[in-house]
Amino acid sequence: MTQKWVVFYVSSHGFGHMTRSLAVIKEIMEKTSYHVYLVCGKYQNDFARSYLTEYKDRIQFNDFQTDVGLVTANNSLVVDTKETEKQLINFVGKWEEIISNEVAKLKTLEIECIISDITPIGALVGKELNVRTIGLSNFTWVEQYEYFYINQEIIDVFKAAYSHFDVFIEYSLALPMKSITVPKKEIGFVARELNWRKISDLKQYYGSSIFISCGKAVTIDNIHVENYNGTIFKTSGVTVTGSDNVVELPTNTLDTHNYVAASDLVIAKAGWGTISEAITANKKMVLIERESVLEDSHNIQRLTENHVAISIKESELTSLDITALEAKADREISFERLNQYTNQKDEILEILGLQ
Repeated sequence: MTQKWVVFYVSSHGFGHMTRSLAVIKEIMEKTSYHVYLVCGKYQNDFARSYLTEYKDRIQFNDFQTDVGLVTANNSLVVDTKETEKQLINFVGKWEEIISNEVAKLKTLEIECIISDITPIGALVGKELNVRTIGLSNFTWVEQYEYFYINQEIIDVFKAAYSHFDVFIEYSLALPMKSITVPKKEIGFVARELNWRKISDLKQYYGSSIFISCGKAVTIDNIHVENYNGTIFKTSGVTVTGSDNVVELPTNTLDTHNYVAASDLVIAKAGWGTISEAITANKKMVLIERESVLEDSHNIQRLTENHVAISIKESELTSLDITALEAKADREISFERLNQYTNQKDEILEILGLQ
């Protein structure tokens, strides 16, 4: 019997694109007989290798940079526009070679579809192979780069690449994407499956806890907490002072989403992946404002207007009064509205046309 493949090209910017893609890939592994070819940066793919180890016989990996994304300044959440543009020029210059190598690897496989979140590489490979190609994201880099006035020639090549999608599937909180002219479909939030036994064990062992993260692509060393005696879970790259009960989750922790679900409060930058895992676990969120990042500002506006999150400025990280934040969250977050959000990973295969 001929093996059929689903090909994933996942953005190597940060970890959020990979974690939400893993939720989709695991659904494919569990509910279909497809094989998966997964392309991303080595850092993200090493995580995926561990997360998907039980399916290793049906997965092939290829490690290389698939995106630049947004480059931040040292010890800050602020985007370094000049460095971002510099890296983009170098990245775009490699596309022709990358596409040629990928087409050579894939041309003998029977590919059902190519899914891209949201690197242009996937769209360009799909064009060359003439197979169904799907964009899957809450934004494209076109809108993000237009917001920063990145060189128009770079924006144009991204726009041209995305034009080769056959369909675009929008996650919840999607930015307005005028550059996407192909047919669109919508889905809500998609996140990795929670392990409720593990969550119960974490709560019993650690007691009351909060979760602090600025993403694995950012380093922040000036977070100081006050008025909190519980456990603080933090991800790598974040330095937290003011408490003796800080637990750093190693970079190879496969289930940070379970720690999110075990916490009473989540303090994080407003990336879609963390939001999705927090909101589907019905967690109170304190989102860190980054006015320079279109996606974050859009997410915060939508969620605060709907009373399912509150926000703080990055400058407030130097003095986080947890008691005051929890009180504000209790006042302003509506649990009735928060409980309306569900993990729609069970619907994703139908929308992708893989059932």
